[in-house]
Amino acid sequence: MNGSIRDWPRFFEQSLRHCKPGGWVECQELDVDARTDDNSFPEDCQITKWCENQEEAAKKAGLTVRISGDVLKKQMEDAGFVNVVSREFKIPIGTWPADEKLREAGAFQLVAMLEGIQGLTLAFWTRFLGWSEEAIEVTLAKVRAEFKSRKIHSYWPLYAAYGQKPTTASET
Repeated sequence: MNGSIRDWPRFFEQSLRHCKPGGWVECQELDVDARTDDNSFPEDCQITKWCENQEEAAKKAGLTVRISGDVLKKQMEDAGFVNVVSREFKIPIGTWPADEKLREAGAFQLVAMLEGIQGLTLAFWTRFLGWSEEAIEVTLAKVRAEFKSRKIHSYWPLYAAYGQKPTTASET
């Protein structure tokens, strides 16, 4: 839902209101800030530029594509949820991980990015950054090439946050 919700505090307030006492709400959100733990991004990294442009366009649209577990947790607690937990995961982009399960997750994420990046980009960049479709396609070809490179060990931070609606008024 990241990149499509304008008012996260309101979203969590509405979620709490519509949840049964004792019920749970969970969000799993990618932070559109690709990272590496080994500094494997090239000097003129197109993935990084894509992430920056996505956030710039989102801001102009009144949105954000950036999120953190701490922010999700605080917003859930501020809305009235209890027992709130936030966890961070790394979703690899590509088949570079040595771990078999992470390599499989990375393969799925790579396909998602290669096939979905155009849809994630076109409206934002043409409407809010003034880019032409041709310029976007040239940039996306470079981004796709970097995503496919096994020399670049990129991943998305994924934050999972969940919390419980109090069972009684005294729990709030």
